[in-house]
Amino acid sequence: MKYNDSLHTRLIFLALLLIVPPRLSAVDQLQQPETTEISPAPEADLPAEPGTGITPDDEAEPETIFPEGEDEEDLFPAYEIEIIGEKPPGGIFFPFVHNGFLYSFSIQAGRAVWRIFIGGDLLNPYTRDERDVYFYDIYNRLYSIDLVEGTLRWKQVLDREIRGEPLVYDEYLIVPTLSGVIYIIERASGEIVYTHSGEGSINAGVIIFDHLGIVPYKNGKITAYDGRTGNTVWSFNAKGIVTVTPVLKDEYIYFGSWDNTFYALDVHSGEVVWTSYIGDALTRDFLVVEDEIILFLAKGEIVCLERSSGEIRYVKNYGNVEFNFNYFSGKDSIFIFTPDFISIDAGTGAILFDYRERSFFLYKEMLFDNMVEGIKPLSEEDRIRLISDTYYTVSNYPRLPPAHINGYVYFVTDNSYLYLYDLEKDFFVLKYRMD
Repeated sequence: MKYNDSLHTRLIFLALLLIVPPRLSAVDQLQQPETTEISPAPEADLPAEPGTGITPDDEAEPETIFPEGEDEEDLFPAYEIEIIGEKPPGGIFFPFVHNGFLYSFSIQAGRAVWRIFIGGDLLNPYTRDERDVYFYDIYNRLYSIDLVEGTLRWKQVLDREIRGEPLVYDEYLIVPTLSGVIYIIERASGEIVYTHSGEGSINAGVIIFDHLGIVPYKNGKITAYDGRTGNTVWSFNAKGIVTVTPVLKDEYIYFGSWDNTFYALDVHSGEVVWTSYIGDALTRDFLVVEDEIILFLAKGEIVCLERSSGEIRYVKNYGNVEFNFNYFSGKDSIFIFTPDFISIDAGTGAILFDYRERSFFLYKEMLFDNMVEGIKPLSEEDRIRLISDTYYTVSNYPRLPPAHINGYVYFVTDNSYLYLYDLEKDFFVLKYRMD
């Protein structure tokens, strides 16, 4: 569906998407549902919305958690941006977290260009667009910083614990919190446009599909709201809690629960397409790779489900491995750390290569090519340098979930190295020591 590109219409859509009272003059062009919670908010001095504790005025300025006469700068330290490298003229920049700092890194320059302390190694605290990175710190302060220049655009203090990765939607950020309050924030200014108190606490991210806003609540309830009317389109209740963000692919929603079951729902109707008993609670992120869904369970177990039916295709057990953040997806494959770095065929579970062997093979191939081309033999010092800087192996675990950008995957390992993996070449193209 296509929507009017005007600012008013997009604001109305977002408000209805999360069932919050619109405060726009253009609201009369939409049909409002006949419920108290989503009727237009009159002028001031109204009681709080039922069950939310949020008055219309509070939507623009959420209640503060600071004692009277004090503000956040009095209670919490101010984190400043540190420029740590000359800015390259262009290229690809990406954010990552290490030892409590959020960094911006230039692929072309091969170095970090700025950083800011966020208080800890938070899990998925950031998202990005073409130019900016949006992230939060341990005090639930939300920032927007120019990823290239390292300049602060805005900072917004939220009074609730943020959970899940902030979601970029059109000109706004959707930020879920543990208490169930969802913030809609204007990306350009950091202004809080709306707040909405949902149907329970949230421990995962929100999903947007066409005109639907889909919220996974921790109690196992998945609710889809229609942005055109504000009505609930469908709601589904799993029998266990949900702590992992669902994945949307090809108009189906995939998620697992602590009831030892994995689900596939039709995104339009919420009807169950299939369920699969997996014998364990789903507590880790899973991968959707073309025709397969790869689950990582306790005690080193990998379970592959057929995406079309939910049938178990294969089970692999790596008994000495505790899966946490030590895996990521390729094109038709998955990669795991055991701690040796291994590529696995997603469809069959067969090992495609062990990177230690692959790297050594490519090194020998390079030496052979040099010999055929009559290039002067490498000195022992050159060989050591090549093995250390180019044909190295990776045998340490990522400290946080690996991230994808422009055909690359990057992560920082527990020995404080940043690695960049080229999915097209199936080769590590960067090893950067974090000092």
